[in-house]
Amino acid sequence: MGRSQEQGQGQGPVHSIRLSTVGATRPTEIGTTHEPTGLDLAMKLHYIKAVYIYSPETARDLTVRQLKEAMFMLFDQIAWTTGRFSRRDSGRPYIKCNDCGTRFVEGQCNLTVEEWLSKPDRSVDEFLVYHQPIGPELTFSPLIYVQMTRFKCGGLSLGLSWANIIGDSFSLFYAFNLWAKAIAGENIQAPIPSKGGRRFQNLNPTVKDPVSVKRVDPVGDLWVTPNNKKMLSHSFNISVADHKPPHSLVFESIVGIIWKCIAKVRAEPEPLTTVTIIKKDVNDMKPNVIRNSQVISSVQVDFSVAEAMVEELVKSMAKATDERFGIEEVGESCGGNLDFVLYGAKLTFVDLSGEDLYEAKMMGKSPESVYCNVEGVGEEGLVVVYAAAKSEERVVTVTLPEEEMERVKVEFKKCGLVIAV
Repeated sequence: MGRSQEQGQGQGPVHSIRLSTVGATRPTEIGTTHEPTGLDLAMKLHYIKAVYIYSPETARDLTVRQLKEAMFMLFDQIAWTTGRFSRRDSGRPYIKCNDCGTRFVEGQCNLTVEEWLSKPDRSVDEFLVYHQPIGPELTFSPLIYVQMTRFKCGGLSLGLSWANIIGDSFSLFYAFNLWAKAIAGENIQAPIPSKGGRRFQNLNPTVKDPVSVKRVDPVGDLWVTPNNKKMLSHSFNISVADHKPPHSLVFESIVGIIWKCIAKVRAEPEPLTTVTIIKKDVNDMKPNVIRNSQVISSVQVDFSVAEAMVEELVKSMAKATDERFGIEEVGESCGGNLDFVLYGAKLTFVDLSGEDLYEAKMMGKSPESVYCNVEGVGEEGLVVVYAAAKSEERVVTVTLPEEEMERVKVEFKKCGLVIAV
């Protein structure tokens, strides 16, 4: 699925790749460590991607030096994210806060921002994110990659590949917004995650094992999801007005439509009756910190999804089961040595639509476009829904097995989600 630039310069639309390292300006006290929680460990095979594209009028005068200096300020606040993973004698991973830094990637694109954004499938933005997984040598693997791509018109894209084990999508957005403020010359301050991690309440004591995660064969020190199928991504905009759901149920309505479309395509021994839904925890009133705190819920139905009304599917989501407590426990099992897949263990829907991704302003101007996705999706697939530049639209990024994608796109067209396939 990923389109990393590791093959070298001149591959694809982005070329002249240069790599350097950026970290904090203040050294971390020797011996400082960061201990991932069980939920963090359950996410370790996944990586979040985000791309922000800015117009030439906004970004032409921004220099590499300005961007790096602002990153110094950011990592002074969250220096532990620039460390490297190691293992304890028990095998449990932890972060050595050794200030090894984040990889900073510079690239060039021979297209203008206008030409780039004319492409209807925004998954092309994968070329604007440099991605490498953690491992096989843990002590040398950065947890974050930042790619700056300069378009020929002077416009700019900033792409992040972010290890999900250090924090969820909302953490990435929070960190990026802090960086944008630092670029603008503002003072920034990020609270430090509390030591000892975070414990979730067991809201469902009758649930024995979470169905939203799947144990996989051990991957060792190369943290890559073991799939037998090639996964593809497809991204498109939809008009909320076209589907006219109640405002508070826009995401649920999109989920219902796409769930039904994919169920029509899949010919499985077991019907597609269970999905995972990931949302922001609206009840979490604590200050923003870099961590995994997203709500991970399971939705199960006992009827045919392919033949159901979308309203029935939307109604079923009101009974979603919060599985974070169970995931925390399985993540801790065997001292954190087991490996799991969450995104794509079941068909997974991620709701980022409540986030104002366009508040990340450069020189006082919002980005022209924002792209979000996940690397390391399991074979059941992933759907990410987030805000578009126009308030009446949403962006949907779908990652599915290659063998299913074209047939699912045909179903999308039949129900009016997309105009063409």
